Parts: sequence; C-alpha cells; structure tokens
Amino acid sequence: MYDAVIIGAGPAGLAAAYAAKQAGLEYVVVERQCIVHTIYQFPTGLVFYSTPELISLGDVPMIVQGLKPTREEALNYYLKFVESQGLKVNTYEEVTGISGEDGDFEIRSVSQREGTQRYRTRKVILATGAFDSANRIGVPGEELPKVFHYFKEGHPYFDRDVLVVGGKSSAVETALTLYRAGARVTMSYRRSAFRGIKYWVLPDLENRIAEGSITALMNSTLKEIRQTEVVLEVGNEEVGDEGAADKDAADKDAGDEDAADRELVIPNDFVFCMTGHTPDVPFLSGTGVKVQPEDNVPVHDPDTFESNVPGIYIIGVITAGNVSSDIFIENSRLHGPKVVEHMLAQNGVS
Repeated sequence: MYDAVIIGAGPAGLAAAYAAKQAGLEYVVVERQCIVHTIYQFPTGLVFYSTPELISLGDVPMIVQGLKPTREEALNYYLKFVESQGLKVNTYEEVTGISGEDGDFEIRSVSQREGTQRYRTRKVILATGAFDSANRIGVPGEELPKVFHYFKEGHPYFDRDVLVVGGKSSAVETALTLYRAGARVTMSYRRSAFRGIKYWVLPDLENRIAEGSITALMNSTLKEIRQTEVVLEVGNEEVGDEGAADKDAADKDAGDEDAADRELVIPNDFVFCMTGHTPDVPFLSGTGVKVQPEDNVPVHDPDTFESNVPGIYIIGVITAGNVSSDIFIENSRLHGPKVVEHMLAQNGVS
C-alpha cells in the first residue's frame, strides 16, 4: 500500500515525488515515456525563457554555462536530480486504469519490462501534462508521413519547401529554425497578425518576412495536403475558431468562382502543424475526474489541487487544460509540495 502513486515524471511529478520522499511517504512515479518527456520533445538547442533557479527542483541547484538553461542542460539536470535524490520512477510504464476510492485506489498499468502491474495506494497524483496529444487540423492528407505535429531540428529540411501552420511562439520559432537550416519556409496563420509571441522573437520574424526570406500567408487556412503540394484558402478577413463555420457557409453562398479565387496551391515537401496540444481528456474522464468542455480544464481545488474525486489530485500544466501557457515549470513545480501538505493534514496519511 503506497501513500501516493504519481502518474507522470515531468518537473511537476518529480517535484511531488521529492516532496513525498522528504515527508517520509511511500510513493512511486509511473511514467509511460522517458523522464521529462515533454522537455525531451523540445527542439534541439532550445534556450529556456526562465532562469535556472526558476526551473530547478527542491534544494538542488541547476548549473548552466549561460544565463539561461538549454534543453540539453535541463534534460541532464532532471536526470541527475532523480538519480541524486534516489527518487523511485518507473519509466516506460503506461497506466491503463484507476479504480477504487479515497484511501484505497487500485492502479493498473503495463510496463515495457515487467508487463502487467497493479498498485494499491491511498492517494493518486495526476501529473500527465498537456503536450502528448497534438491538436489535429483534420484535413485530407494529414496522415501522410511528410506531416509532423512536433519539431525537433531543422537540419533534414535543407533546400526543401516547408509549410509551418500556426502563428504562436512554437510555430514562429520552428519557422525561423527551418529558415536558418536552409529550408524555403511558408507560414500559414488564420489570423491577421501574430499574437502571443516572445518579445525578442517577433522582430526577427518580421525582418525575415520583410526581406522575403519567409513567406507569411495571413488569414489563411490549410485545406489539403498532397504528396508534392498543399492547398490553402487565403481570405481577406481573419478566420477565428468561432467564425470558421460562418465563413465556410458564406463561401458556399458566394459561389464556386469566388471560392476558387481564394484557393492557393504551392509546392511542398514537409508540413509542420504547430497548432497546440490538449490534455488526455479520455484518460481523465476514465478516472472520474470532470473536465470542463469549453477549455478542457480538469475540475480541481486551486488551493489543494484535489479534483472532484476525493483522493485524486491534478498538478502541473494539465491544471490549465488548453490554456497551457498559463502554467510553466516555475509555478507547476510548487503544486506537488502543496498536495503533500494537504495529504499530511488529512487522516490516513502520516
């Protein structure tokens, strides 16, 4: 019988494990991928916006060469943190079900090495993140092998025609990296202007567009992906989530000739759909945790992080649902200690 089973070995889950160990609790972390898998998926060479002290855990300092840590330095730090603190983390083990009630939950999982596993635990801490499920555009051709929803590095795309879909920081940084690797980059964004971009990145993008190094198709939507080209619809007005259906209806009313005038077909070798990610809603719902349909935010107490299911806690970026930009490592690393504090204040955990 564990005091807590922590699902997810990102920074939030590791901070919770550290707090549980410091409190003398019996715990284990179960992770279906590698340690800090989301950070592993970041582009090679990425530099964090945060300073080292804001993304370090516990009282273990992060040592970096520059002012801010790189992806590689962060990966090394979190691995060393797990090792030096002796944290119990089972990687490549996927949770398949959670049943029971507060004080006596059963967790079922499948380990790559040991096969089917079962745990009994008094509490469950969900720190599963919100980046494993990419938002799909839902257009013909999205299943082609030339289409990606994550970006790693620009080297393979030298002298290739690449389309980047999206207009926020991840899309912009992807486009700039591809351009510097020698790709011919086109960006498609449904809005009329870029928004929510890191302030030091925007001037770089604007200069590349002004000089013609990157083509930006604003107020555009991707309609079809073909083997050697893509089809886009370029309009004069911004296409938002709520207005997309109305615009489609207006296009039909305008007639085929007008609709064809807005269609653009361009050569293409690769497509990066940098359109964001969502939490694993089916998994959350399977535990009994309610999720707000409008933004996929799990129902939870913002002070204790306990969900609507007594004994199940929600921590990390998953607490913000689709609005993951509101939660970063620097604030989510504080969630776990608060959960442990709440657990200790309850009967049944000492």
